[in-house]
Amino acid sequence: MATVASLMRRLSPEAKERIRRFSQRVLGVQFVTVADYRRRTWSYEMDAKLTRRLFHFQGLLRRLETVEGRIVECGVGPGRSIFAFGMITQHLARPRQIVGFDTFEGMPPPTADDGAGNVHKEGWWRHSEANVLELLAFNGLDPAFTAEHVSFVRGPLQETLPTYDGDPIALLHLDVDFYASYKVALSELWPFVVPNGIVAFDEYRSDAWPGATKAIDEFLGDQNLAPVKSPFLDRWYVIKPQAETDSRQGPDRTVVA
Repeated sequence: MATVASLMRRLSPEAKERIRRFSQRVLGVQFVTVADYRRRTWSYEMDAKLTRRLFHFQGLLRRLETVEGRIVECGVGPGRSIFAFGMITQHLARPRQIVGFDTFEGMPPPTADDGAGNVHKEGWWRHSEANVLELLAFNGLDPAFTAEHVSFVRGPLQETLPTYDGDPIALLHLDVDFYASYKVALSELWPFVVPNGIVAFDEYRSDAWPGATKAIDEFLGDQNLAPVKSPFLDRWYVIKPQAETDSRQGPDRTVVA
């Protein structure tokens, strides 16, 4: 029963309403709204998959020890990855600035490239910026570290990423699910990933997110690059070639191999 309740809490309001109407009409079950005494924060879940994901992030960041730049994440959600990056850079790898881009209003509208299975997911997994900060603190990330090293940029990626401040990126983590979001994230931020920097993908080659795979394959095909599979779990990443430069970096940001 606890598992069912947990799953119900993750549903969008529209999905909950459809279940309520179906239950009342077909099953004769009437749902009653009761006061919600749950905490606004909860412990981040940890299982074998998420532990391997932590190892994956640690491996990437240890590989970047001699590479300058910040960590940028597109698609913050509840902040699990930000939490992992914070803990790793605080205790196991060099400290870095961490910047998270998100609407903080749930998932954007999908497109036809994202497949029929995703047409109803607009607004799913909504977490406000304040809620993410609560979650980070509740789960043990030092608030002083967060205040000094973690920042967020709120808004649709199509609006916020073109205004990126241009600071070098060592690790770009993309967890944005949909085709259009991956397209804009890669096109706008790739020029600021430093040579030998890493772009990590959360949904690549996942059957649930066909738009993500399509966007990544299109981009990497144009760059003549092949992704690398993590040794820890079914996640992929790409390393930016050493010799690559980009005119959008400007004369002060061009890196010569």
